[in-house]
Amino acid sequence: DLTHAFDNGMPVFPGLPDPSFQPIARVEDDGYAMTSYSMLNHIGTHVDAPAHQIAGGDTLDEIGLERLVTDALTIDVSQRDPHGPIPLDELQEHLDDVRDGDIVLFYSNNARNYGTDAYWTGWSYPDADASRALIDRGISAVGFDGPSADPVDSTTFDLHRVWLSAGRMI
Repeated sequence: DLTHAFDNGMPVFPGLPDPSFQPIARVEDDGYAMTSYSMLNHIGTHVDAPAHQIAGGDTLDEIGLERLVTDALTIDVSQRDPHGPIPLDELQEHLDDVRDGDIVLFYSNNARNYGTDAYWTGWSYPDADASRALIDRGISAVGFDGPSADPVDSTTFDLHRVWLSAGRMI
């Protein structure tokens, strides 16, 4: 399970409002439990569907379950220094392991930084050429242990567009 728990005070992408999770009923007092959630859909562990940035792109409910329930390949990039974009030449040795329909997960060991300032810069992700090479291998989606497919300070979200315009999920 790669999910970060939803909780008051959880880290959110810079500039986004904090979520709120408030109990409104408790089993001990009311006979049932219920919680009010107030949050954006891009906090914690989440999936970016093509419609996130591509006009006319598929929304998550339009994507077949077989694209989300499939095999995954983890590529360990935890020894890279510095973290950041992974060029195609570094990814090349792993491409033969990638199969059509896989979800490729990049492991930077950045989960240890969740909740600290280091989380926002401590992960690695494929650059545009490496992303295109994975798309050409037919992967279903890409994931990583960081907050975005682009650097946090990106204003153009170029890598999001590479993935999402190809119909892939992030």
